[in-house]
Amino acid sequence: MICYELFLRSFFDGNGDGIGDLEGLEHMLDYLIDLGVDCIWLLPIMSSPAFHGYTVSDFQSINSLYGNFDDLNKLLSSAHSKGIKIILDIPVNHVSVCHEWFVKALQGESKYQKYFTWSNDKTDINELRHWGNARIWHSIDNKHFYGLFGPGSADLNFENPFVVDEIKKVFSFWLEKGFDGFRLDAAKHIFDYNTQKMKFEYQHEKNIAFWEDMRDYILGINKDAVIISEVWDSPEIVKKYEGLFEIGFNFPFSYSIKDSVKNNDASFLADEMQKNLSSYFADSQVVTKSGNFLTNHDMTRLYSELGNIKDVRFAFSILFTLPGIPFIYYGEELAMQGKLKSVDFTEDSQEPMQWYELGYGYGQTEWKGYKFNPVGTGRSVQAQLQDSNSFLSFMKQLILFRKDNLWLEDSKIQIIARSKKSLTLKLYCSKKEALVIYNFSSVKKVLCEENSKIFYISNCQKKGKEVIMRPKSVLVIIKNHKTQPGSL
Repeated sequence: MICYELFLRSFFDGNGDGIGDLEGLEHMLDYLIDLGVDCIWLLPIMSSPAFHGYTVSDFQSINSLYGNFDDLNKLLSSAHSKGIKIILDIPVNHVSVCHEWFVKALQGESKYQKYFTWSNDKTDINELRHWGNARIWHSIDNKHFYGLFGPGSADLNFENPFVVDEIKKVFSFWLEKGFDGFRLDAAKHIFDYNTQKMKFEYQHEKNIAFWEDMRDYILGINKDAVIISEVWDSPEIVKKYEGLFEIGFNFPFSYSIKDSVKNNDASFLADEMQKNLSSYFADSQVVTKSGNFLTNHDMTRLYSELGNIKDVRFAFSILFTLPGIPFIYYGEELAMQGKLKSVDFTEDSQEPMQWYELGYGYGQTEWKGYKFNPVGTGRSVQAQLQDSNSFLSFMKQLILFRKDNLWLEDSKIQIIARSKKSLTLKLYCSKKEALVIYNFSSVKKVLCEENSKIFYISNCQKKGKEVIMRPKSVLVIIKNHKTQPGSL
């Protein structure tokens, strides 16, 4: 599976108002198919006062800027007919202060007051969030409510079984609309405040029990539903949630790949691989597939992080030649840029997708100006489709390689050789085997067997039975494939 994270507002405008929408996405499904995508992770589309949609004001609605349920039905029907799954991002940890539940709570309705957590005489209303030092208690109408993600987001009280039932209705609603599954935002935050001690505290066992119940509920409606979790934490914490979901985002390994490329250190990558992809090594059972990615909507874009296109190519080459599920953040196939000020200000990593080199045209979204991706610099789809050496062309070939070798998704890893300069792996399953070499620095010569399929990615040159690998190159040698070598 190749999954594409898509921010609808910035993608393609179907009705001419400058904002990406459901109609626009349906129009551009063929672009995603040509890229090689077969699963779309759609960021929240529900009604929300926030541009990003992560503070929901009505869970069973569509933001009117994005369209209506007829538009959604057409999109899902078209995507399914083309073999594309669409999973919906649902942030259930909190709601917007504009949500009906919170408004009724402020109006004094007892039922809805119990949907949220309020301060009492034991509360330290000056308590700060453990990242960013932001306040977690917010004053409104002479009351203080708990909102870990800011004053616009009131955390739901999942100690209340009625809240749990409300969220089950939300998942049921969107499954019945035709979505193929969900990305579960902030999965470790369902129980992150101890109401007995009245202080912030992760309660992972309660989180896990909640998600076990919710997972079983979702799969009871659609046994094939794709469930992806976001647990953004250390490897030790991420491991607690293994086996709970089909796919888990591997945040630690996303940093591992980028740091190894930045520091030019293959040995570091090997160490991190053993730590963060441990279940893919021999004798370990893979109970949750690793969701492998380099960037997302809460992170600085890859080109801005690494600083040059050679390193960007190398990082993606590593990503697509390892087991697990690869994810691409929209626009990364064009090497778009964008730097985050903080996780509370993500607009700079969510600039409009550039379809035209001029910066304007049918379907171009214009809700935000280009700060990091000025027009006329070759970062448009139009320009890169016309250039066989473009980054888009490279990504299409890399994805094609992956789709031609889907067995890599579930393969096991064995480290054959390692040094700071290079890392050699054996990837294998029951009937397939590949040798993968990541060459970080210097020049390396590799002798290849005649009956092997040779696939080399950037900075490689084949001379007879020998492949010369230059710095920042990847070589894949697949055993017993009588096909011609390919290159990127």
